[in-house]
Amino acid sequence: MGLSSSQARLLNLTSRMHQIEYNAARIEAMKLQMANESRKVYNDYLEALDKTKVQVKTLNPDGSVTYKDVADYATFTKAGYYLVYVDQNGSYSDFEDGGTYTIGGQAVKLDSLNSEILTNLINTGQFIIKTTTIQADSGSLLPEHMTSVSTDTGLQEVQDEVNLKKAEAKYEADMRRIDMKDRKYDYDLAALDNERNAVKQEMETLQTVAKDNVERTFKLFS
Repeated sequence: MGLSSSQARLLNLTSRMHQIEYNAARIEAMKLQMANESRKVYNDYLEALDKTKVQVKTLNPDGSVTYKDVADYATFTKAGYYLVYVDQNGSYSDFEDGGTYTIGGQAVKLDSLNSEILTNLINTGQFIIKTTTIQADSGSLLPEHMTSVSTDTGLQEVQDEVNLKKAEAKYEADMRRIDMKDRKYDYDLAALDNERNAVKQEMETLQTVAKDNVERTFKLFS
């Protein structure tokens, strides 16, 4: 290979080396981004593990007692409870079945209340649970006293198994996808590293040849 051809080839190899290094840096950046994604997936799963729902005690026809999810606000009041909302000014107001309230900038309708929404409302700290008692002569509900899920035997807070199973399935699917991407990135980086070594070796060979050519030429004219 002549001197001019060697120089042209060396320039091409130098350009290719820069491209290889750029691609390797880009993949490393994607691996870092993927690590952040993996942490988010894990944190979402931990959040799902902590998610709970409130249930009310229910008397079955056979006399046994079980705890069941709250299907709607009527179920909650029939069980002997009602919610009191405490606004930013400290004012109290009873929730009305079918009413709409703005909580945290979002509209909440009590006719769509379920165990999940009830739990979220209680956990905001803006709501008080009170028990009710039936007036003997009129049959109307009267306020009795303030209570809480942790102290009232008629209520219990349990892990949301349905959402947990969904979260587990999503976590496993996301981690499989991330693992496949990680393997692909490692494969691409290994291929780039092999190519980098080959290009580097060829560049060193061409540089040695060019140096030898210069030395021979210098000797001819010295």
